[in-house]
Amino acid sequence: MKKRRSFPILQIVGKVLLTLIFIIVITVILSIAAAVFAVRLNPDLIVSMEAVTRNPFFIKASLWAQIVGFISGVCLGFYLFERKKGWKLGLHTVQFGRRFGEGFLWGAVLITLSSLVIWLFGGIHFVQVEWSLSKGYAIGGSFLLFIGVAINEELFARGYLQGLVKNRFGPIIAVGVSTIVFALLHSFNPGMWTTALPFINILLAGLLMGLCRELTGSLWMPIGLHLAWNFMQGCIFGFDVSGIPMSSLITTETKGAIVVSGGAFGAEGSLITSFILVLGIIMIYNYYQTRNRLIQTTQPIIKDNM
Repeated sequence: MKKRRSFPILQIVGKVLLTLIFIIVITVILSIAAAVFAVRLNPDLIVSMEAVTRNPFFIKASLWAQIVGFISGVCLGFYLFERKKGWKLGLHTVQFGRRFGEGFLWGAVLITLSSLVIWLFGGIHFVQVEWSLSKGYAIGGSFLLFIGVAINEELFARGYLQGLVKNRFGPIIAVGVSTIVFALLHSFNPGMWTTALPFINILLAGLLMGLCRELTGSLWMPIGLHLAWNFMQGCIFGFDVSGIPMSSLITTETKGAIVVSGGAFGAEGSLITSFILVLGIIMIYNYYQTRNRLIQTTQPIIKDNM
């Protein structure tokens, strides 16, 4: 009998599509449940579906339905197709705190640097710093939401997809594929195609987080970086996050050329952010490559002394 030819690309595409179906089904079920709860809380909403979709409770619940749907769908896809293949999603707890903290620090530093340089070049104006209890609750809610966003996007793009491709084609292609897919997932964000810069910067951010996943062997560093980047950008410096406005500590107004300010897409639409992300990629790559070499050279010495 002839051996059947293996088509790894089709297998990967099939597994990803099935995982996306799991995500969609779980999200739809949870969204329907959210709509039912919204109507029970406010029976007047039963008049139309449009009234339900505008309800504040349903809007928040549907966002969490998407987050839970992504996480559950990816975990289900991994469990069904990949758990016996010898690779991991990267959610192991070894050095969890250190990896997450390193990622959060890198993300905070990079977005702060980007914001300050945009300000120095006249792209934004810091209007005021304002704090109130209601704003604190809103920022706290946004922080929790950004945790969910960071986990579900990194779990899908860098955990499942990058791991799936790496297992077949190696790390370079895996990082490239996860980077492109991550950027395409943002295609429908407001202002994404106003200029070429939002797409370029999302690609660079995806490459940065893909390298973090590959160099540290953990998903916690890109999750920490993703969280800090979004939270600091939207809730501290007052930018729109990938085109989505947020309640923030600092009220910011954009001005001048869109290529500097980023316009409606926020800091991620600025050419300055492009340079900062490239700088971050170079710094993180060199830092972890050097550290990994040092670990490899000292490991035999450590073993001899034990």
